[in-house]
Amino acid sequence: MNTERYAELFRAEARERLVEMNTSLLAIERGEGIERVGELFRAVHTVKGMSAAMGYESVRDVSHALETLLDLMRRDAISSSPAVIATLFDAVDSLESAIVAVSSDSSAVTDVSAAVASLEAITAENAPQEEPDLEAMQTMEWPAMRLAVPTPAVQRAFVPRASFTAPVSAPSQRTQRSVRVDAKRLDTLMTLIGELVIARGRLQEVARKEANPAFSEAVLQASRLIGHLQTEITTARMVPVGQAFERFERLVRDTANSLGKKVVFEILGSDIEVDKSVLDEIGDPVMHLLRNSLDHGVESPQERRSSGKPAVAKLTLSASRERSSVVIRVSDDGRGVAVDRVLERARGAGLIDADWTPGSDAEILALIARPGFSTTARVTEMSGRGVGLDVVATKVRSLGGSMELSTDAGAGTEIRLELPMTLAIIHALLARSNGEVYALPITHVVETLVVSADMVRFEDGREILEIRGQSIPAVRLRERLGHPAREDAGGHAVVLDLPEGRMTLVVDEFLGQQEIVVKQFDAARGMPQLFNGATILTNGSPALILDAQGIA
Repeated sequence: MNTERYAELFRAEARERLVEMNTSLLAIERGEGIERVGELFRAVHTVKGMSAAMGYESVRDVSHALETLLDLMRRDAISSSPAVIATLFDAVDSLESAIVAVSSDSSAVTDVSAAVASLEAITAENAPQEEPDLEAMQTMEWPAMRLAVPTPAVQRAFVPRASFTAPVSAPSQRTQRSVRVDAKRLDTLMTLIGELVIARGRLQEVARKEANPAFSEAVLQASRLIGHLQTEITTARMVPVGQAFERFERLVRDTANSLGKKVVFEILGSDIEVDKSVLDEIGDPVMHLLRNSLDHGVESPQERRSSGKPAVAKLTLSASRERSSVVIRVSDDGRGVAVDRVLERARGAGLIDADWTPGSDAEILALIARPGFSTTARVTEMSGRGVGLDVVATKVRSLGGSMELSTDAGAGTEIRLELPMTLAIIHALLARSNGEVYALPITHVVETLVVSADMVRFEDGREILEIRGQSIPAVRLRERLGHPAREDAGGHAVVLDLPEGRMTLVVDEFLGQQEIVVKQFDAARGMPQLFNGATILTNGSPALILDAQGIA
């Protein structure tokens, strides 16, 4: 049987079932009831049938041993003791390893004998001593186990699931179908619609210059169609963040156990949708934040009791929408961050000058995201190597987002990530400085204004703009880019709302707003981190995309 054509479908389906297995196991460990054992059994049974049809013997063997034990649990012949739960977790890990191995190379041989032996040992100890029901065994159906050639039982195993609602009074109503689409096809569609958006901008610019009503009408109609197409493609790429968040339940459980800590993990906003490209990128940063919280933030049960807290800590991962962004928060009710200790460690590591005086606690907390910063004196499996939140901050900034840390000593810490809903096409403000055009994502833009000489003053050597009674620090783009300064103090400014507070960016002039297609940008060696991408303008010329936090 040639299984190559089904391998990708098997891989996708098996990944979903593995998530279900871990979710059900975690619920069983929490004592949520026998129905969760049934859910776990059904997920294992599905993988067993698929793997047998595909000829993946290692996956089939583990699945069969798991299924047999779970069947006894369903009938209350085996209790969900800690030892049994631990064996089930190990077996699911072995199952995942086998799936990864054989689905990438069908000839791969994975040793699952240890997992199978552990499962069979528990089954043998607890199996009820009954006479075999020969009649039942003879009539038992094993379609997946007998297949050697592709038949319709095999094809059904991989047919995309369909959901529909068919009222009795309308039996002829067409079924609403959902199909699996390769992510690469969606990426290609997004690339193509990006090019269409650029072409639309050029057409609109030409139409404004041409006094031809018929041509202008045709461009307007084409623009509407491209806009609708862009919306549909973007929507098709939107997926719930829960698809990425669900796997963190197992991570938190295993990490907490290894550290000897007790934690209740809560996930909120799983149904919030983001572009698949964003979801693919945020997995590692969120995982790092969760591990960091468990290692540094959450105290041991003994420490929590001594400080008057419940022995079990609370860790929360949430997602929400704010304007055109998705906000992800990781918060705990642990020990919080000692600001004075952060300052001491930063000075000891040489990250700041000994005589540096911070203006606020926020400036001190920002030091945590500096490369090489660590509050852990000894190197462990999880920390102490100076690779900390700077990894997260760098990744988030590369996505055009921002990171903010807030803490209450003794009460907990929250890290807030603000990210764009999509990475492909964004709204941007176009600005000119020293003859060059730059794009600034409007995610952090509050307002734009004209700078007059009476608005400008200097405080401790730094330029400040007085805007309606507020004193807001200013940065001149010319200065940050190393260009000659203007002869006057004028220009145009944009007020930016950043995690560290508000600031103004002063440019020569603004050219308006535009939808831009984000292109990957690799900065030259030694180049300041002022940009996080590039784009093509409607006139065909390139422009760099400014990183608001990098400029600040």
